[in-house]
Amino acid sequence: MQILVNIDVPDLEHAVDFYQRAFGLTLNRRLGPAAAEMLGASAPIYLLEKAAGTAATSKTGLSRDYARHWTPVHLDVVVQDVDQAVQQAVAAGARLEDPPATHAWGRIAHLADPYGHGICILQFLGRGYDELADADARVPAGAATPAALNASASVTASASVTASASVQTRDVTEGDFDALANLRIDAMRESLERLGRFDPERARKRLRDAFRPANTWWIEQDGERVGFYALRPDGAGLRLDHLYVTPAAQGRGLGGEIMRRILQEADRQGLAVTVGALRGSDSNRFYLRHGFVQTAQSEWDIDYLRPAAPLPR
Repeated sequence: MQILVNIDVPDLEHAVDFYQRAFGLTLNRRLGPAAAEMLGASAPIYLLEKAAGTAATSKTGLSRDYARHWTPVHLDVVVQDVDQAVQQAVAAGARLEDPPATHAWGRIAHLADPYGHGICILQFLGRGYDELADADARVPAGAATPAALNASASVTASASVTASASVQTRDVTEGDFDALANLRIDAMRESLERLGRFDPERARKRLRDAFRPANTWWIEQDGERVGFYALRPDGAGLRLDHLYVTPAAQGRGLGGEIMRRILQEADRQGLAVTVGALRGSDSNRFYLRHGFVQTAQSEWDIDYLRPAAPLPR
């Protein structure tokens, strides 16, 4: 199932400008004179120009009202820095109703857009909503589509990413390929079988096509190999080709801990991180929770970007 977000607005041009400046969305195309498709979020957003006072439906007798109103369905905008995002949205014309408040899972601020619609801006902390659940959400079973390495890249994918005293990363050698491929197949099996796409030989080939031992590291916990990740230079940023945790080790927060260290290293270098995920995979929720935003999608894959953090002056 695919979700599309539709927002009624009284002035299409004003709304396009607001959502571009407030949340960094881009105008992808116009669908006639009264509709615009905005991209940059995890789902397409359609702005629909509907005059105030017109009938909302033919059955309820309700009419459109762009004064501040309440609805049980609203937008949650997930960001890396809630304070900065609130400042940007308010500068674009949003109204701040409740300043950022901190909870066990993260921080949240309540706002309204210029058309009366409620919007929450969220910043996940720690394990995000998993703090409220009985156990960690599963770490991703899908990973990136391999892309060619830009040989002139001057950035570094550091092997110094470590998680905790009991979780270490170790160098990978060419001789580890079969073990890595078997782990990848085990980690991906459930998601791919659910989507009718499980093919062990194809999974092995995709790993072989992008396999670079110098940019790949084992994840070990208490001396046991429980996963691996592959992080390499890609243009002016970093590409996360793979991040897998064995099914037996999932639910311990290992993937999230390694991801946070990867992003901390990227922030230290002022680099963006890109990744790809299989459509329908649990990994999509994982990446969104860590601040990635969707940039493109194909029949089978979704591309994500985690923008570079500004370097300290």
